[in-house]
Amino acid sequence: MARVRGVHMVGSVPLPDTETVLRQCLASQPDRLKRIPDGETGFRGMFTTWQMLLFQASPDLCTKFVHNAPVESGEFTDEQVDAGIKTLKEAGPLETGYDTHAIESYATFKKLKEEGVIPSAVRFQVSLATPPNVLTPFVQFPFQHKVEPLYQDALYRSMRKLQDSIPHKQLAIQIDMAIDTAFAEGFLFKPWFGEGNIEKIKEYIVDYTVRMIGQVEKDVEVGLHNCYGDMEHRHWLEPTSLAIITERGLAIFAKSPHPINFFHCPVPKSALENLEAYLEPLKRLIPDFEKHGTELYLGVVHFGDRQATEKMIEVAKRVLGGFPFGVATECGMGRTPAGEVEGLLKLSAEVSEPVY
Repeated sequence: MARVRGVHMVGSVPLPDTETVLRQCLASQPDRLKRIPDGETGFRGMFTTWQMLLFQASPDLCTKFVHNAPVESGEFTDEQVDAGIKTLKEAGPLETGYDTHAIESYATFKKLKEEGVIPSAVRFQVSLATPPNVLTPFVQFPFQHKVEPLYQDALYRSMRKLQDSIPHKQLAIQIDMAIDTAFAEGFLFKPWFGEGNIEKIKEYIVDYTVRMIGQVEKDVEVGLHNCYGDMEHRHWLEPTSLAIITERGLAIFAKSPHPINFFHCPVPKSALENLEAYLEPLKRLIPDFEKHGTELYLGVVHFGDRQATEKMIEVAKRVLGGFPFGVATECGMGRTPAGEVEGLLKLSAEVSEPVY
């Protein structure tokens, strides 16, 4: 029977600062974390919302972003689009800031590791979203196809800088895929690529994800966080199974130039009545997990509902047979009330075994 070993922290943790995040997560989940994020504290707490600042030099291409609301886009002529892109370029190269914050937080991570607070084998995790998770909410649709290469270059520069500054054996990079999943489901968000053909859209998603993975050095870990969104603690679409995530995973594993070290999937409470069918597609990924040495983490930890969490774990054990997995929340905790954090950490530890 599968063993439940370890906990994965998806990303954001609504605590005051990096040191508080590192100390509290490790104290509440002893010997269960192989990697730990800085919590994306402060203004970085809401996934990619802080990235909207990159485009303000060219106001015409910026959306009027509103939290938890559909993204509206205006009408623009080709000339207006070209002018907006020109203005953006003239303002200088885009800088995502991911590297700056990662390097600053790593200094705290290093200090706590030297003090013995962080176990020697734990890696520092940096979570980076794919370009659609920034362009779709913050860039007007007619501009997106021309902003994509500019933002992609900026993202890759950030990845290079943080890998040049943080020891590779201490580093793990998580690639966040949220809006990408909505694109693949053909739901809510309209991609600027694929010409409305769902198969072309899925292929494009795999291609840019594999390119992003290709920016990660071989001795740096890389993992995937698969997501259905968390607006007001609700998904954009309640998935009926992990079929779309499995299909995408199979294609990424087949093309990836780097081993996929960890793979995270959400398991929503809406799946409670059909858990076996929901989880069944994952079995197709087990050969790739075994080939890559991939750790699987299931987002089964639900605040205040230990019964649901335990039921999901038991069904996952049956479905996955002998393949081990760890636990996680469905998504980052950016929108989680601070008072619930300790309960989530505690439950995660109680339903899992140590990894050390």
